[in-house]
Amino acid sequence: MREDKKGINVPLYASILGFIALAFVIVLVIVHSLSAVGRTNASKVTKKSTQHSISSTRRSSQKANPSSVAPTADFSKWAKSYNFYYLKSGDAQSSLTISQDGKVIQSQNSSDKRVFTGKASISSDNKEVLSYVINGQSTFKMPKQKTIKADVKIQVTWDSDGSIQDYYGYQTYTGQYALTDGIARASGVDEVWVSDVDSGMNLSEIILGNYESIQGTWENTKGDILLVADNGRCSVSAWKWSGNLRIGGTVPEGIYDHIAWASGSPAPMPDGIAFMFAPAGVSPTNVGGPDLTDSSKDRIVVCNNGGQTVFGEPGSAYYKVK
Repeated sequence: MREDKKGINVPLYASILGFIALAFVIVLVIVHSLSAVGRTNASKVTKKSTQHSISSTRRSSQKANPSSVAPTADFSKWAKSYNFYYLKSGDAQSSLTISQDGKVIQSQNSSDKRVFTGKASISSDNKEVLSYVINGQSTFKMPKQKTIKADVKIQVTWDSDGSIQDYYGYQTYTGQYALTDGIARASGVDEVWVSDVDSGMNLSEIILGNYESIQGTWENTKGDILLVADNGRCSVSAWKWSGNLRIGGTVPEGIYDHIAWASGSPAPMPDGIAFMFAPAGVSPTNVGGPDLTDSSKDRIVVCNNGGQTVFGEPGSAYYKVK
């Protein structure tokens, strides 16, 4: 009987052991598979993280190191000679010249006599900075201050000590080019420079009776003609008058309020005739309003009374045509 039981139980135990072994193998396979999948996913996550890290670093680098090169500007029109506009107490500046190659020369006045050299670079700029109301090439009277919007920034590195100075350039309503450092000092602006004007009218010669610089034909916006000879002989079609220019007489003698003056002889009745000579870029200050003539050109303003206020009448100015 015992042998019969053994014969029956051996296969049963064998089957149970077989199932256990099979289950163990299956578990091992599953564990191995899960481990492989985990490693693969971990590898993908690591790769993504690395890519994200590199991308973030690049973006951070771009933000932390923006381009230091500002937009360039046209250097040629700023390469000019400039006059120091207003001398405050202690100022000795006289002239500033910027060449096409960027070379800068600044000369002090005759009592100082020093000369400074440097190198300029230029970039576009629209910064709002302090300057003066510009009227002419220089003034001995404290000018009014104004805030201007720059067109360019001209950065000068001085040879003497390697120091850097920024000037902000803009164009005035008179058509001149101006440079300001925008720094408030001594109730004014530290440095303001104004370009020489392109003018053929020589006031210094005119007030001495030399009219060569204004001889020729002049015309106003109404079509009236003014003729001037080098000897001072003159005629005005609108007035039906001809005669000679005379320095002084019924008008200020010499240069007054930035312009030169002359009267006409013989004087027409009842108030005579006056001539005011204004080079390009120059306007009188006592207009009583804006100068409505074309201040970018040489002009002769003719009147019989009213003086500088006539610059507020556009048709009063004659411009050279030949």
